[in-house]
Amino acid sequence: MAATRNAGEMLEQERLAALHGYEILDTPDEGDFDDIVKLAAQLCDKPIAMITLVDRDRQWFKARVGTDLCGSARDDSICAHAMYGDDVMQVPDARLDARFAEIPTVAGPPFIRFYAGAPLVTPYGRPLGTLCVADAEPGLLTPAQQHGLRALARHVVNQLELRKYARDMRGLYERLRDAERIKDEFIARVNHELRTPITSIHGYLEVLGDPELPSQAREGFLQRVQRNSDRLLALVDDMLLAAQVSAGSRDFDRVPADLAVLARGVVDANRPLAEAKGLDITADTGGPVFADVDLRRMGQALERLVLNAVKFTTTGAITVTARTRDGHAVLRVRDTGMGISEADQQRVLAPFRRSADAERAEVQGLGLGLSIVKAIAEGHDGAVTIDSSPGRGSTVGIVIPASGPYAG
Repeated sequence: MAATRNAGEMLEQERLAALHGYEILDTPDEGDFDDIVKLAAQLCDKPIAMITLVDRDRQWFKARVGTDLCGSARDDSICAHAMYGDDVMQVPDARLDARFAEIPTVAGPPFIRFYAGAPLVTPYGRPLGTLCVADAEPGLLTPAQQHGLRALARHVVNQLELRKYARDMRGLYERLRDAERIKDEFIARVNHELRTPITSIHGYLEVLGDPELPSQAREGFLQRVQRNSDRLLALVDDMLLAAQVSAGSRDFDRVPADLAVLARGVVDANRPLAEAKGLDITADTGGPVFADVDLRRMGQALERLVLNAVKFTTTGAITVTARTRDGHAVLRVRDTGMGISEADQQRVLAPFRRSADAERAEVQGLGLGLSIVKAIAEGHDGAVTIDSSPGRGSTVGIVIPASGPYAG
């Protein structure tokens, strides 16, 4: 009995931690949530609808329609029962249900008779409360209404998750030095980098809607739409990866691996891109280079170095090397591109920072590539090195502890 009680208390603590983690309790009204309860009331044809969040000793209404109540004691809550269900809980007539007949909202105003509540459940299975509808008349929801209420309940949780994600991202930026300036640069850069391809796609799609457009021209426009779509996808991938490998959110699964094999694989995968720009790309690996790494993350880091080299190189060659030196595994990408001044070499390792030459040349990008590489290298107890000067190309390296017989 005691063990069961302790397990129940632990689950309740985890539930409350999840609820408080959303930082939603006692916040002002918000249009997104208000719209959801209005939709729920209309869909279910009921005068009362609420988003109810159940705290330790109370229930609080984040949004409501048809009532002026802001909350009540948890002991007087139908929602405190409904949130633990697997589906919509319906109470056809609360006067006839011994659990609820005496609670204030049933025995007194608003004299609830009918109640239906869909659980609000986090992605990790923690119940937070319900999206519920109620009426002063007995009743039942149709199957279609139940389905709609469940869908709207999922939308409530999605809104909470989005707000939490946005808050976590803000926290990341606030931890960076000179946070306000970086935030402004981020907004300006994302606005420019996303708006440009979106505007282009929109314009091309309008033209493609012309039934009299020649097929040859149509093909050309479709290719431009594809290029801009690829650019958008790359930008979004960089933003998501930057969030995933940021400090405090690293989850690397490190296993013994040969980085020489990884280097050859990345070169092969990116050869078509380099050759499309007229660049030679080779892997200079020699013998095996062993290290304990998360292969997926290290591959992402090396690929971003190669993509940077392709982006900033107009003629010449790109060489990817893998070596073991002084107990370290070293991956390097050397190019013959525009180079990076000594003054900018530390700057470009920070998020949303680019070299002055890249800014002047208006090279596309958010300035996240090298900051992602730095985070992945540091997640492997390593570092990023830069050897470069303007007009003489760049050699950017990832240096991490070696392992195995070649660790030296």
